[in-house]
Amino acid sequence: MNKIWVVACREFWAMVGTRAFLATLLTMPVLMFGGLFLMPTLNKISGGRERTIRIVDGTGRIAPTLVTMAEQRNQMLNRQRNKEGSLRNALSSMDPDLYRIELLASKSLDAETRLDWSDAIRNGSLYAFVEIPESLFDPASIETASYVGQDSAVSEARQWMQGIIDAIVRVERFKVLGLNSEKVQLANRPVTLAPTSPYEQVADGNGGEATVQAKLTELGPYILLAPLFMMMLMFMVIFLAAQPMLESAMEEKSQRISELLLGSIKPMQLLTGKLIGNVAASLLVFAFYAAGAYAFLLQRNLQHLVPIYLVPWFLVFQILGVLFFSSIFMMIGTSVRDLKEAQSLLLPVWLVMMLPMMVVFNAARDPLGPVAFTLGIFPPSAPMMNVLRLGTGITIPVQQTILGAVVLAAATAVVIWVAGRIYKMSMLRSDSVTTFAKLIARARERP
Repeated sequence: MNKIWVVACREFWAMVGTRAFLATLLTMPVLMFGGLFLMPTLNKISGGRERTIRIVDGTGRIAPTLVTMAEQRNQMLNRQRNKEGSLRNALSSMDPDLYRIELLASKSLDAETRLDWSDAIRNGSLYAFVEIPESLFDPASIETASYVGQDSAVSEARQWMQGIIDAIVRVERFKVLGLNSEKVQLANRPVTLAPTSPYEQVADGNGGEATVQAKLTELGPYILLAPLFMMMLMFMVIFLAAQPMLESAMEEKSQRISELLLGSIKPMQLLTGKLIGNVAASLLVFAFYAAGAYAFLLQRNLQHLVPIYLVPWFLVFQILGVLFFSSIFMMIGTSVRDLKEAQSLLLPVWLVMMLPMMVVFNAARDPLGPVAFTLGIFPPSAPMMNVLRLGTGITIPVQQTILGAVVLAAATAVVIWVAGRIYKMSMLRSDSVTTFAKLIARARERP
C-alpha cells in the first residue's frame, strides 16, 4: 500500500506541478467559454453604430411617429450603455445600433432616385431607405411598404420598423372599417403561458401552516446555459486528467523508465497509484474551476443559481469518468511507440467522448427523453450526460441516475482490469498496436 501511495503522490505532483498543466488549466476555460465573456467587447466593436435610414411616406402620418420612436429608442440605449450590463445583455448577439431617420418631403420615388440611393447603400453612405405607399391605409389595397438595404432580410432595423408600422396601419384600418380599435386590440391581446416550476410545499417562516407555491423559471431561454456549463466543466476536467496519462505512459515506455519501476513494484500497483494520483489532480482541477465560477456568479449577485445539490453527483461521475478515460488513455499510451501511432486509437475514443456535445440541445430540452436516458447509461457518455440532465433543474428519477452511476462503475472496473492486463503485457515490449482488436487480443494473452 505504501508503494501505491508513493506512486500516487509522485503522479499527482508530476501532473499539477508542470507549466504545461498550469497553462492548460488557465487557457482551457478561455477556449471553451471565451466567446461568452469576449462577446460584450465584440458587441461594442460590431454593433452600436449610427444607422442612417431615409423614409418616403406616402401617407404622411407614419414617418413622424417613426422619427419620434427612433429618438426615444436612442435615448434609452444611451442610458443603458452607461449602466453595468446584465447577464442577458452580455449574452446578446450584438450591441443595438442607433437609428437616425431622415424624412423626405416627397410621397414617392422615381426609378433614378431608387438607383442613386441604392448606390449610396453599397458605398456605405446610407444604411437603408423605406418606401411607404399612399394607399397603405386602405384595407383593400395590395400594396406593401418596402425596406431596401444590404442586410434587409435579417436587419433588426427592418423588424423594429415593421412592428411600429404594423401597429399604426392596424389602427387606421380599424377606423376606415368603422371598428373600435381599442376593443379590437384588447380582444387580440396575446395570451402568455408563464414558465413555472412544479408546485411544492413550503413551510411558513412565521410558524404558520405550509403552503403550496411555484416560482417562475429564471433566465428564460438562457436556462440551458446551466446544464451546458456543467457538461463542459466535466469535459474539461476529464480531458485535463486523462491526456497526461497517455503522455506519461508513452514517455515511461520510450525512455525505458518502466523497466526500472517494474523491478520494484507490481504493474497493477503502479497502475493503481497512477490512477489515484490522477483522480486527486482532477479534484484539484474541479475545485479551481468551481471556485472561479462561483466567484464570477457572486460578483454579479447570481450565486443563487448554483445547483449545490448537484455537487455530490458531479464528484461521483467525475471520479468514475476520470478513472474510465484515464485507464483507456493509459492502455493506449503503453501500447504504442509515439503519439502519431496513437492517433488511430484515440480518434474513436474522442468521437465517443464528444457524443454528448452532438446532442446537447436535444438532451437539455428533453432530459427525460430516450436520447438523454440512453446516453446517460452508456458508460463513455454517462459522466457528461448525467450532469447535463441533472443541471437542467428538471426532476430526474433518482433510480435513473443511480443506474447510470452503477453501469459506469461496472464498466470502469472492467476497463481498469483490461488496462492492467495490457499495461503488464505492453510496458516491456517494443512493438506497437494500431487497432482495438489487437489491443483486446493483447489483453487476452497470457503472461
